[in-house]
Amino acid sequence: MASKQACDLLLFSVFLVASTAAGVSAAACSAADQAALQEFRKGLSDPYIGVFSSWTGKNCCSNWYGVACDPTNGRVTDITLRGESEDPILTRAGRSGLMIGRISSAICRLDSLTALIIADWKQISGPIPACITSLPAIRILDLVGNRLTGSLPDGIGKLSRLTVLNVADNQISGSLPKSLTQITGLMHLNLGNNRISGPIPSGFGNLKMLSRALLGRNQISGQIPASIGYMNRLADLDLAENKILGEIPASFGSMPVLSSLYLDGNRLSGKIPAGLLGSKGLGILNLSRNALDGDIPDVFTSRSYYTSLDLSYNKLTGDVPKSLLTAGFVGHLDLSHNHLCGRIPAGSPFDHLEATSFASNDCLCGWPLPTACQ
Repeated sequence: MASKQACDLLLFSVFLVASTAAGVSAAACSAADQAALQEFRKGLSDPYIGVFSSWTGKNCCSNWYGVACDPTNGRVTDITLRGESEDPILTRAGRSGLMIGRISSAICRLDSLTALIIADWKQISGPIPACITSLPAIRILDLVGNRLTGSLPDGIGKLSRLTVLNVADNQISGSLPKSLTQITGLMHLNLGNNRISGPIPSGFGNLKMLSRALLGRNQISGQIPASIGYMNRLADLDLAENKILGEIPASFGSMPVLSSLYLDGNRLSGKIPAGLLGSKGLGILNLSRNALDGDIPDVFTSRSYYTSLDLSYNKLTGDVPKSLLTAGFVGHLDLSHNHLCGRIPAGSPFDHLEATSFASNDCLCGWPLPTACQ
């Protein structure tokens, strides 16, 4: 009897959970949210794919492409519209997406939104709505690969829950808002390939959770804030092809998880910090096309593992470091277009490199160059 009662109780519990789940999943879309989505849709035109063809009916939480809701209350939480993906809607069309128009400020009425992804549509233009900073719950803002203009909203620091900010490959201009440094939970920042100018805010190092900071191919000027060297979670830093001046902070050599650093195509001067070049975790280092001088620090060890090391087009002097012979691995090495002299060391990694890795120096000799040492 006890066994039957336990079985009946278990069946009732399963029924109760299933009934509750069914009730939860049946929550219809908020009427206010649906109206906001319809207004947002009016600002965009998709002539080829038909992304918005499913945006019909009275329940935006049911089969509206790219829309997700909180099942408990029917509030819209996610908008995910990607123009380049393996989504069936794009696969069937046999082409990547193309969308024109602007991002309507109606999006800001979706005050339960946690993720806004409108990515890789190529022709979406206009500014990022300033009211976007009023969305209290947003964690992901991904607008990469459009033609957005204007500046980042000054009040972007109000987005205290933001973990991902990606507006790369647009035409964003203006300076970096100082309030950006207040988003202390930010983990991924990609502002690359825009027209952003002015200095990096001095408090950039406050972003202690940041693992990727990609700001390359802009018009950023000024010096690299020393505070960046104390960002202990930063693994990838890209400041390439900007107008950055001054020296490389010595603190970069003490960053515990830094694995890739792109500073090429700037106006950096001074010497290469020895601690940076000898960093144990750094796998990609590009300092090319700057005005760095002095000797290349001879600090490589068996724990140096570089898939790519590019120091070309600088004003470096002295010998090629002999300690490179002890490095654990060096894949691509480029020391060309400097003022180096002396014999190129014999052995790995030099035995698999080409002459172009050492071309246009003052007086280098030995393999792989055609110039024999006297």
